Amino acid sequence: MGILDRLRGGLANIGRPRNAPHRDTTAYPNLVQVGRVNQINGLIYKASPTNLRYFSRTPYARRAINAIKNPIKMLEWEIVPIRKDMAINSELKRQIEVATTCFNMPNETDDFESMIEQVIEDYLIGAGALETQIGGDPIRPLWMWPVDGLSIQIYPQWDKKPSSPRYAQTEGYGGLFGGGETAYLRDDELLYLRPNPNTATPFGFGPLEIAFNTIARQLGVADFAGNVAANARPSIAIDLGNIGDKDISVWQAWWRNDIEGQGGTPFFGTPGTGSAEGKSRGPSVMRLYPEGDSGLYLEYQRFLQREIAAAFDLSPQNLGLEADVNRNTSEVAEDRDWDQAIKPTANGVAKGLTRHCIQRRLGFSQLKFKFVGLDREDEAATADIYGTYYEHNAITPNQQREKLGLEPLDSPVGDMTFAEVQEAVAKAGGEAKAKANEGKGNPSKPAKPKGK
Repeated sequence: MGILDRLRGGLANIGRPRNAPHRDTTAYPNLVQVGRVNQINGLIYKASPTNLRYFSRTPYARRAINAIKNPIKMLEWEIVPIRKDMAINSELKRQIEVATTCFNMPNETDDFESMIEQVIEDYLIGAGALETQIGGDPIRPLWMWPVDGLSIQIYPQWDKKPSSPRYAQTEGYGGLFGGGETAYLRDDELLYLRPNPNTATPFGFGPLEIAFNTIARQLGVADFAGNVAANARPSIAIDLGNIGDKDISVWQAWWRNDIEGQGGTPFFGTPGTGSAEGKSRGPSVMRLYPEGDSGLYLEYQRFLQREIAAAFDLSPQNLGLEADVNRNTSEVAEDRDWDQAIKPTANGVAKGLTRHCIQRRLGFSQLKFKFVGLDREDEAATADIYGTYYEHNAITPNQQREKLGLEPLDSPVGDMTFAEVQEAVAKAGGEAKAKANEGKGNPSKPAKPKGK
């Protein structure tokens, strides 16, 4: 490996042994079919990118994506040392200013919020991607462009050489109408964020992919319910009894012209003189499927909405299902959504920006990207915890104030435990009582009752 290759690789090669061990297992073995061992040496692409984009525009999928994306894009952020106890010298301060400038102005048209919104959008659909290049401006050396993650193809058997391409982007998704120009990208030129990474595929699975079949069913049943509600599909058929085809046609024409207009109620009859008992059948109505709310399959649609919410790790109330929701359950669900959906997504994006953009591309190994306000604190629960610690003499008021970032109390009580405070209060009370009884005789001798 030459010097230029090491420079391109950045920090990825620092500290790596000269003779690295050889891996005996195969990456993504399920991609290898019998008789096609060299199959995974070429590019592979993500399936159904067009459908995923279309599904992301449907109401419930869009609501689920926005419920995770919008809180993250509105968070404040900062570039900080990787360790809290690290002293900030002049060099670290310079690096923080450079990295902050790069993230504030990632490219010609985006600011940080618009850039990160696009990356998280694609991440929730299937894969987020960010092209990174180094420019000649020392104040703003790093440039970043959001890339359609679904258009990225991957070499699963990438040889780990910094000069070898790991990714490629083919215009038109490389499908039936694709096959345009292909841009090849090295590993250091593209930040590829894959949700739910696993050893079966180099792509991972986004929440929208997990809900793919559920969204397809939701669209199908919603279309059916819409047609039913608009009377496009009648729910009944009329049996005219023992009449022939000619009479059925007359009845249909009369019904359409004088009763329904443009309706489409089915008519049928059975030619003949009568039933086995010799009695003729008169007209009757046959119900083809349920009517009203049951005919619209509203309960089934609610079930599908719950499935979509589960795929995104969200509570059903985030998709508008608010039945039996009160203030207590709503607050619990909101906290759960933050901890199980929003926070993990934000942490994954922040780590990717730290690893690839700051530490690898800029070479600032002592810094990291951090979202501010991501770790929300339950103030009531924290107060109860500190109260319990204090009552059990495990913490003093000044130690608590230090953890909260407050100045210490200018009082001896600030450095005393609860037991020490109680002892001091009891002692002070005894001294005050003794002082009050001075000059009043023996306080232990009971006073003589009046009139005796």
